Amino acid sequence: MTESIAFFEGSYLPLKEAKISITDPAVTKSDIVFDVVSVTGSVFFRLDDHVDRFETSCRKTRIALPLGHEDIKRVAAECVHRSGFGDACVFMCGTRGPYRSGGVLGDPRDCVNGFYAYAVPYYYVVPRERVQTGAHIWIAATRRAPNAAIDQTVKNFNRMDLTKGTFEALDHGADAAVLLSTDGYVAEGAGFNIWIVRGNALFTPGDNLLEGITRRTVFDLAQELAVDAKTANLAADELIEANEAFLSTTAGGIIPVTRVNDRPLGNGAPGLMTTKIQQRYWERRRAGWHGTSVSALIN
Repeated sequence: MTESIAFFEGSYLPLKEAKISITDPAVTKSDIVFDVVSVTGSVFFRLDDHVDRFETSCRKTRIALPLGHEDIKRVAAECVHRSGFGDACVFMCGTRGPYRSGGVLGDPRDCVNGFYAYAVPYYYVVPRERVQTGAHIWIAATRRAPNAAIDQTVKNFNRMDLTKGTFEALDHGADAAVLLSTDGYVAEGAGFNIWIVRGNALFTPGDNLLEGITRRTVFDLAQELAVDAKTANLAADELIEANEAFLSTTAGGIIPVTRVNDRPLGNGAPGLMTTKIQQRYWERRRAGWHGTSVSALIN
């Protein structure tokens, strides 16, 4: 039997039993940061990189985690182990914690910061079948909040823009939304970065986004395959008119894009370069690249 397990307030318990106060700033102000790491075949992918990014997010938001790097890794592994999932996604969250007054307002410097984590079955940012057949994405009219307002290099739950964009995409029959920056350049979607293929080169936005761990992995794979990969300001038309495009995400890996708005890309099927990157990604993961086994972290 498998069941999602959480680490909450220092104990392991079923996820459905973990509760946070409705007056906690995580709820009232979205004052919380998080990260998500994937597990395939009971092996984490780039666990240290995810924990590093999580800790950076906490530092940037002045959340002092009660656990250190290695302890966070062990908690993540214990959540997976106790859940019984071979393939999973593990959330790690840093919270501001309740105000000392117990009310809804207070000095955030006086809060006792918290940490919790939980494991859920592995999931995909688009319908699972789209991983092979290709996703339909929609360029939303909603703009991505600029870094000057919300630091997008911090993985956070301030996501009203992404949620609004997702509604736009779903209302148009698409699988997911891509948001533009306030300057009109392609930024990112909810849980993924985006790439286009031009000639024998890969291009991805470089500003106003979370620098994804899978995005970093694409740069690594491109180097292995002797393919140029670079950041660039991409206009919406460059995405719409691309012959190939794909998403990079913890929740699905490399996902082809075969339709943008009401227009198919190329011949409407996953492109050759996308397929090559996708295959190499899973080949390398299955071979243990950047892998940490769950069992190696269990005491």
